[in-house]
Amino acid sequence: MIPRIYFFANFGNWNQQPFGGGEIGNRRTLEMLRKAGYDVHLIEKYNRVFKHTRKDAFIIGFLMAGNIIKFFYSLLFVRRRNSLVHIAGFYGSTIYFERILVSIAHLLGYRTIYEMRGGGASFYYNNGSRLYKHFFASTIRQADYIFSQGQENKFLIDSITPEKHFFYYPNYVMHDFYPDVYPNKPTDRINMLYFGRVSKQKNIDVVVDTFNLLAAKYNNIYLDIVGNWTEPAYAKKIKLRIGSIEHTERITIHPACDHKRLKKHLIDKHIYIFPTQEPREGHSNALTEAMAWGLIPITTDIGFNRTVVGNDTLIVKDLSPKSFASVITRIIEGGEIQDFSKQAYQRIQNNYTEVIIFNKLKEEYNTLFKLQSFG
Repeated sequence: MIPRIYFFANFGNWNQQPFGGGEIGNRRTLEMLRKAGYDVHLIEKYNRVFKHTRKDAFIIGFLMAGNIIKFFYSLLFVRRRNSLVHIAGFYGSTIYFERILVSIAHLLGYRTIYEMRGGGASFYYNNGSRLYKHFFASTIRQADYIFSQGQENKFLIDSITPEKHFFYYPNYVMHDFYPDVYPNKPTDRINMLYFGRVSKQKNIDVVVDTFNLLAAKYNNIYLDIVGNWTEPAYAKKIKLRIGSIEHTERITIHPACDHKRLKKHLIDKHIYIFPTQEPREGHSNALTEAMAWGLIPITTDIGFNRTVVGNDTLIVKDLSPKSFASVITRIIEGGEIQDFSKQAYQRIQNNYTEVIIFNKLKEEYNTLFKLQSFG
C-alpha cells in the first residue's frame, strides 16, 4: 500500500497566484510529495483574511472551528494505515489553533510532523506570555517530528525538548529558474539590484541611500529596482528621493515581473541589497534566487539570512546606508567582486536547488515511514 500523508496547510486560492512565501512553499511541498510517489490527502487551511477588524476576527474564528472539525473528520473517517500527518504551522498567534490540531492527530494515534514555516520563532517564544510559551512548548513536545525552514530554530527546539527529531527543510530555487553554469558578469561596470516588494518594511530608502554613497566614489556603479510598489505614500517618498540625488540617471526602476523576465534583470547584476527588517522574515525566496544568478547578497541578520548566505562578511552590523556601503566598498576595493559572485552561485548549487532538497525530503520521509513501521 502506498504510504499516505495527511497534509494540512494554506495553499491559497488555486485559481490565483500564491500570495507570499507560505503559500508558495506549501504548494512546492505538495508537488514534491506527489512527485516522490506518496498518496497525499489535502486538508486545506482557511484562506487568509487581510484586514483585522472585529468582523474579520469573527470570520477567522469561524473558519478555524470549521478547520478543526474537518481535520478531525479526515483523520477519523478517511483513515489509512502507514500514514503520517504533516501540519504546516506558523506559530505566533496561530499556535493555539495549531496546538489543537497536533493534539487531535496524537489522540487519534497518528505520528505527526510539525513544520515551522517562516521566521520569528525565537522572538515570539522569548517575548511571549507564559501562556504562549506553554502552548508552543507543548506543541513541540507532542509533535513526533519537527521540520524547520531555518537551521536557526534547532537551538530553540533543543532547549525545549533535547534530541527531538529535527529536519532542516529550507526553501530552494526551482530547476527551471537557475542557470546551469555561472553567468559571467560585466567587468566595466558594477550593477546593483533590489527586487521584491517595494514597501516601508523592506527599507528601500536604505537601498537608494547606499547607492548614493557609492555613486559618489565610483562612476561606474548602477542600481536597478524591480518590484511592486504597494504603498502609494512610501512610493512617492522613494521616487522623490531618487529624483533629488546627484546620480539619479544611474538608477532605473522596473515594474514587478514574472520569473521568466526576472532572469533578464539578474543575469548581468553583481550585488543584491536586501535590507529587510520583517519580523517574520524566514528563508527569503528572493535572496536564494539572487544568489543563484551569482549576485553577492548584502543583507541584515534577520530571519535565516545568515545561514543561507553562509558568509558573515556579507552580513551588515546595523541597518544603515553607511554599513551597507562599507561592506560593498571593501569588496570593490579588494577586487573580490567576481570571487564573491562565484561563491554565491556555488552555494546555491551545493545546497539550495530543487533537486537537492527533493532528494533530502524524499529520504527523510522514507526514514520516517520506516520508523513508524518499527515503532
